Amino acid sequence: MKEPLKNRIGRLMPTYSWVCLGVVFLFQSTIFWGTRPILAHLTPLDLGTALDEIIPFQPAWVCIYVLSFASWFITMLLLLRGQQKQAVYRNTAAYLLTLVLTLILFLTVPAAIVRPEVPGRDFFSFATRVVYFFDQPNNLFPSLHVIASWYCWRVIDGTETGVPKWYKWFNLIFFLLVCCSILFVKQHVFVDVPSGILVAEVPILLSRRFRWERAGFALEARIRQRASREA
Repeated sequence: MKEPLKNRIGRLMPTYSWVCLGVVFLFQSTIFWGTRPILAHLTPLDLGTALDEIIPFQPAWVCIYVLSFASWFITMLLLLRGQQKQAVYRNTAAYLLTLVLTLILFLTVPAAIVRPEVPGRDFFSFATRVVYFFDQPNNLFPSLHVIASWYCWRVIDGTETGVPKWYKWFNLIFFLLVCCSILFVKQHVFVDVPSGILVAEVPILLSRRFRWERAGFALEARIRQRASREA
């Protein structure tokens, strides 16, 4: 007998993990795409430094830039499948605060970057032009690539969910590669890297110090209570 779709979905991840994933995806997408019409009316800021002028343009690094999306997805699935509910709620709350801080910085520090021409006909040049087309040079400070990759390493490094030790080290190494890629592909300037780390790390520390998972449990209790009254 074929297993119901609901059971298969629940076996992949518990319901609360799906809800948290949906909330994060919706909020981040809204911030990333929703701020762009507003930024069109703001004066762009150039945060580049002399260091950025030294860093060469290397289109081959676009591979790491693009592969980061797959890395985030895999790591998120591992975390949401294996972590206890309190860890999922705590990390979700931390990431939502990170997104709020990111939104504020996107609007108050509307950083932009002048990207180089990519005339080459090789695969890496073509891939870079595709990235340039879909990912416009705004919403840069802080770097969402840095934020997401930092979270993947910090959160999975602090969990005991049966994640292989080598994968934890992989996330750290891949984080460093992502930082290099956004600079070599000229999608960001150097200051976007430490700002991304800071905006990500502070909420992580605060969520652990003040047990932000309690907000998730309180919201869940209210939803269950309301559902029981309406039943």
